[in-house]
Amino acid sequence: MEETQIANKAGRDALLNWEETIYKNIYSNDTNLIHTIHYYFPKDFKRINSELELFGQRVSNELEALVAENHAASNLPRIEAYSAVGEHTDQIIHHPSYIAAGDIIYGSKLISKIVNPGGLLECLSLFFLSSEAGEAGHNCPIACSAGILRVFQKVPDFPNKQIYIEKLMLPSFQTNYTGAQFLTEVQGGSDVGLNAVYAEPSEQNTWEIYGEKWFCSNANADLFFITARFDKNISGTKGLGLFLIPAVWENAPNHFTLRRLKEKLGTRSMATAEIDFHGAFAYPMGSLEDGFHLVMENVLHISRLFNSFCMLGMARRAHTIASRYAEHRIAFSHPIIDYPLVKENLARIKAENMALVAGIFHTAQMQDQFDMKKCSDKNTELLLRLLVNIQKYLSAKYSVEHVHHSLDVLAGNGTIETFSSIPRLFRDSIVCENWEGTHNTLRMQVLKDILKYHVDKIYFSYMKDELNKFSDKIPHIKIISKELQQLEQDILTFRHLDNTLQALQIRLIVDQMAELYCALRLLFEALDQDKTMKSCSKMDCLELFCQLHIHKKPISYDKNYLELITKLNKS
Repeated sequence: MEETQIANKAGRDALLNWEETIYKNIYSNDTNLIHTIHYYFPKDFKRINSELELFGQRVSNELEALVAENHAASNLPRIEAYSAVGEHTDQIIHHPSYIAAGDIIYGSKLISKIVNPGGLLECLSLFFLSSEAGEAGHNCPIACSAGILRVFQKVPDFPNKQIYIEKLMLPSFQTNYTGAQFLTEVQGGSDVGLNAVYAEPSEQNTWEIYGEKWFCSNANADLFFITARFDKNISGTKGLGLFLIPAVWENAPNHFTLRRLKEKLGTRSMATAEIDFHGAFAYPMGSLEDGFHLVMENVLHISRLFNSFCMLGMARRAHTIASRYAEHRIAFSHPIIDYPLVKENLARIKAENMALVAGIFHTAQMQDQFDMKKCSDKNTELLLRLLVNIQKYLSAKYSVEHVHHSLDVLAGNGTIETFSSIPRLFRDSIVCENWEGTHNTLRMQVLKDILKYHVDKIYFSYMKDELNKFSDKIPHIKIISKELQQLEQDILTFRHLDNTLQALQIRLIVDQMAELYCALRLLFEALDQDKTMKSCSKMDCLELFCQLHIHKKPISYDKNYLELITKLNKS
C-alpha cells in the first residue's frame, strides 16, 4: 500500500506541476505572439502590450474557470416562459458565472476599439486571447456586435442609433447591449435566397417582421440583425432587406417569441434558439435593395474574420496545454515529449497555427487600411474578400485537427471534462468550424469569384508584388515563387474544365492559395523576429510548414527533420 501511495504521489505531483505551467499568463508566456503584436503595432506597442498582459492574466486566472463552471450541464441557459405573476416573458436565464465571464471579456474594452475605422486588429488581438477560453458564451456575440457596429458606420442615421452605439461600447456585460444576426431559416440554410420571413411597412414609419428564424445564436441579445423579404414578388436575395430589431420597443418587449433552445454539440453556454416574429418592429438598414449586399460585405465578412481568430485562439490554447503536459507526463521512464511521434504531432500543430496566425493578422491589418481609405479600390476589396474566405476555411479545417490531436497527447486524461479545457475546446471548434459558411460554401464562393471577378488574377498580382520585396537568396522565396507559378498555370487549365470538375478541383486550389499566402506572411514575421529578437522560432515553423504544404515531395525523415521538430518543441 505504501509503495502504491508513493507511485501515486509522484504521478500526481507531475500533474500539479503541469497545471501550474498552463495557468500562467497566456499572453506574456507566448513570446511568439508578443513578437506578432510588436510587428503590427510598433508605435503603440507599449500601450497595447500592457493591455494584453492584463487581459491575458485575467483569461488564465479567472475566465477559464468561470467558463468551465458555466459549461456544466446544470448551469447551462434555460428559458423561463412566464414571470412569477404569469406574464409571458420568454426570459433566458444564465448562471452567474456566465455574467462574470462576460464582464471580464467586455471589460477588456475590445468593442470600443472598432467604433471608428482602423481599430479592428487591436480588437481582434484581445479577441484572440479571449478565444483561448473557447467560445466562452460571449465570443460569438462579440463578432455579431462588431457586424452591427460596422453596418452602423455605413448607413444613414435612424432613431436611437447613437444610443445603441454607446450601449454596445459599454465595458460591462451587465449594462451593455450585445448583438445577434438571424439569417438562417429551416428551408434555406446557406441558400439565403429561399428566406421567407417578410417585412411590412408600419404606420410608425418602421417595418413589422413576420415569420420564423431557425438558428438564432445569442437569442437574448438586445439588437438583432435580420434578413426579411420586403417585396414578396421579388424572389432570391434581391428581395431581401436588412433590418434591425431591438429586443425592447418603447419600454416593452418587441413582438417575438422563443420556441426552444437548441441542444448544440458545443458553444452550449451561449443561448441558441428558434424564434417566431409576430410583427416585431424594425428599422431598415440602408436602402432595402442594398440589404443583402450589406449582409455579405459587412456582417458575414467581418464574422468570418472573427471566426478565424477564434478558431486559431482555441487551437493555440489546446497546443499549450498539450505541450506542457508532454513535458511533465512520464511514460516508460521518459517524459512523453521525448518520443518522436509526440514531438512531430506538437511541432506540426505549432507550425501550422503560427502560419495561419501570421496570415490572419496581416489580413486584419489590410482590412483596417481599407476601412481608413488608405487602399480603397475595388481590387483591394475583392482581395480582402478572397483572403478572409480562404482563411476562414483553412483556419477552421486545421484548428479542429489541432485541438483533436492536442487531446491525443493527453490520451485518456484528454477525454475527461474536469481534467482540462480541451474537450470543451474540441466541441466548440466543431461548431465554430461550420458557422458563417461550411467548407464547401466557402470553396464555392471562391469558385464563383474566380469565374465572375477574376480574383485569382488579383491574388497572383498581390503575391508577386510581395515576393518582389525579397531577394532570391532569402530562404523559401524560390520554393514559394515556384509553387505560386505552378498554381497560376493550374488555374489556367482549371478555367477550361466543365462546371462539375471545377467544383471538385476548387478544394485543392483554395488549399494552395491559403497555404502560400500564410507561408509568405510567416516569412515576413520570421525575418523580423530574427532581426529584432535574435530568435529563429518562426523561421523553424516556416521550414516545417513548407515541408508539409509547399514542397511537392515527400518529407525526408532524417536527422535534420528530427532536429527541426525537436527545436520547435523547445522554442
